[in-house]
Amino acid sequence: MENFGIICGVTLGLFGSVFSVVQFFYQRHKDKEQAAIEAERDKAQDLKDRLFFLAQLIVDRDIPRESRQIFFDEYIAKGGNGSFVKWWLEGK
Repeated sequence: MENFGIICGVTLGLFGSVFSVVQFFYQRHKDKEQAAIEAERDKAQDLKDRLFFLAQLIVDRDIPRESRQIFFDEYIAKGGNGSFVKWWLEGK
């Protein structure tokens, strides 16, 4: 009976060690996936922030229209559209 207890203890210890290693690699894989998702989300938010900044520069009448042209070009290049483009093209 004593040998049975020792065998069970060793078996459970080995199983626990293997499970721990598997859990470590699984968690590391999940962390990498989450980091990639966060990086993509941050990139999208940075683009939105940049487009908002450029839109504010486009409509700023204190800056001459010729000086705002580079901001308008960047706004279009980054995928901006909508009322700012219409506003610019109408020459206001």
